[in-house]
Amino acid sequence: MQYTQPNFITALEDGTFSFAYGISPYIFVLLVILITACVWFTYYKTTRPLSTPWKTFFIGVRSSVLILILFCLLRPVITTLQISPQETYLGVLIDDSQSMSIEDLENGESRQSAVQRALFENGLLEELSESFQVRIFRFDKEAQRIAGSEELNEEGTSSSLLQALEYVDDQLSGLPLGGLVLISDGADNSDTDPLVKAQEFGARQVPVFTIGVGQEDIPQDVGIVDVSAAKTVLAGSVFSIQVAINHKGYEGQEIEISVMDGDNEVVSDIVTLGPEGVARRYDLEITPQRPELIVYDLNVELQQGEIIHENNSYSFLVDNTEKEALDVLYIEGHPRNEYKFIRRAVEGDSSLRMATYLQTGPEKFYRQGIESATELSGGFPEDREALYQYEAIVLGDIESGFFDADQLQMIEDFVAERGGGLLMSGMVDEEFIGTPVADILPITLVEEGFLPAHLRGGIRRGDHPTGELYYPRLTNSGEFSPLLRLSADDSENLALWRQLPELQGVFVTGRVKPGATVLIEHPLLQYQNQALPILVSQRYGSGRSMAITTASSWRWQMMLPSVDESHEILWRQLLRWLTVSAPERISIEFDREFYNVGDVVNVKATVLNDEYEADNDATLWMQTEDPLAQFTDTPMEWDIEEDGVYRSSFEVVDEGVYNLLVDVASSAGEASSSASEKRAAFVVTPSLREYTNAGLDKGLLGRISEASGGSYFDLESASALSDAIEFTPNAYSREVQIDLWDRPWLLALLILLLCIDWITRRIKGLS
Repeated sequence: MQYTQPNFITALEDGTFSFAYGISPYIFVLLVILITACVWFTYYKTTRPLSTPWKTFFIGVRSSVLILILFCLLRPVITTLQISPQETYLGVLIDDSQSMSIEDLENGESRQSAVQRALFENGLLEELSESFQVRIFRFDKEAQRIAGSEELNEEGTSSSLLQALEYVDDQLSGLPLGGLVLISDGADNSDTDPLVKAQEFGARQVPVFTIGVGQEDIPQDVGIVDVSAAKTVLAGSVFSIQVAINHKGYEGQEIEISVMDGDNEVVSDIVTLGPEGVARRYDLEITPQRPELIVYDLNVELQQGEIIHENNSYSFLVDNTEKEALDVLYIEGHPRNEYKFIRRAVEGDSSLRMATYLQTGPEKFYRQGIESATELSGGFPEDREALYQYEAIVLGDIESGFFDADQLQMIEDFVAERGGGLLMSGMVDEEFIGTPVADILPITLVEEGFLPAHLRGGIRRGDHPTGELYYPRLTNSGEFSPLLRLSADDSENLALWRQLPELQGVFVTGRVKPGATVLIEHPLLQYQNQALPILVSQRYGSGRSMAITTASSWRWQMMLPSVDESHEILWRQLLRWLTVSAPERISIEFDREFYNVGDVVNVKATVLNDEYEADNDATLWMQTEDPLAQFTDTPMEWDIEEDGVYRSSFEVVDEGVYNLLVDVASSAGEASSSASEKRAAFVVTPSLREYTNAGLDKGLLGRISEASGGSYFDLESASALSDAIEFTPNAYSREVQIDLWDRPWLLALLILLLCIDWITRRIKGLS
């Protein structure tokens, strides 16, 4: 309910009208009847004859004059609650977040400019100061007291109405607080509910008066809602950027999305906007060209008629710095073309190191890619510590008998617990059936005797169906999988795949396991009504597994010009996918993908010992380098609720790239470089929050005022605010009596009635 200064009509409706001299309204009515009767008696006989209507007119006018005089003599009053001038305080809270800079008002005026004009220039604040001791506060996600409009800057990256109300309540605690004035567009993006505090104010009889600023409905706008991108990539990798775009007023419009690296355009695409009000995601693919931290700028083409420009661009960071090579252990049963060309594909990739153990004959083995004379000197690692130094295992045509039972179990633990990757390439020994390796694979293994005759024999060449040449077929998942990308453009990628030479031979397996994904399949051969899979992947425990059921991918190198790198690209991408799931001894995570100035960054570091088990006995220090090259050292505290997890947090105050170095001193093992420190980086960018759903939220502001016992006003009607506050009951209101007898309108009415009486009497010739 909106309160204003009461008048005679509202007082009658509310029952607050009375006479100061204690005359009962019933007696007043009786006197009115008596006066009317007396006047009627005086007009019973007149000096000149009058018709009945004229007599009635004169009786009414003369009676009204006398009744009005009697009304004033009895001193009519209205009893109401009113604040005591200058005895109570009034808090004025002004939204100072970025959304208040939006120029969506008449003549392109910004919201903050309109507030300053109404509050400071047009005298509303002075009017409030006549009745209250006013205290002014600005707020965004935090609040602070200010002296005047010069301290408003519209730079807050988020808004919290709850925090503003709580801050003012705390600052004015102990003072006679008569009410609050909250001026905002209502764009609260703090994930807190200000209604709880408003209800608390209502229970204490402290009304909150809200003033809404801005348009409820932004008619035309295209804005970036969210950006998802890999923070860390391996050199030469293709990675996807997902951008969520929302809009109003541009359904079906084609717009350009582009990614810039400084002044250079990296990639762009023309997309069609969907239904308005629904965020739609669009994908772009990038291959970083420089081995360093790269800040990309994502831009959405500005459309004609857009009011908000700030949400059409955003920046994100990709860490393309040189990293320690990921270690792959490759066990091969005999020298074959596939082995030779897989090794060649990896040789030119500094992000991968492949240590191979090749069986060249009975009891003869050959090691390549090793880092020390002792690496793989005894064959496949005998213990977890040695095996867990690798991120992935590749098994070629190797017999099950090469491994003992403990080693087979260790391979499963390597994938399920260590989080490593396993790739089985080519023909699989039937003896693996029933072993832990069979459990890991994304396909089921079937004894040859159970296969149809035309599918028996394993990988062959010649006229046998399983040995014929064929063009592999990408599945729907394979067409869009980053593992099989030869080009960022979808149509070009498919065209390049069609140019690849035929493969020859396929190893027949059972059905694909539930949850596995087939990326490539045989175009003709089937088993149990399912196309024979050529490339299948799946998650297994904490790691990943993959099966490639052909041994002829080397043809993609031999049958193409030497400059073509399709074979190298595909194998590097497959091996990277297998290795990146394996956790490092030290890993760093942030609580959010992107940060804005003023945000609190929560850092989580997970530390594993040399057996890749959680280490709770480490000592961690975090060194932070801000964009101004200032360094800060902070200890990280162990999270008692999570094994191996250490946490720290800090607030970012500048835009740009922040570099972190986490240093670990552990009692669980020696401190190699990979186990003693870890680097990470993130970027602080301008915020999008204040420009998403930036229309005036009149509903929220209205609910706040209603819950507290106050009133809601539009900025245009804020001139009525002073009266509303003065006569809205609060904890410090006092009962007052407002006289009505001295009202100018009563005197004017009395003079008017006397003039009418005199003029009409003269017209009719009455004395």
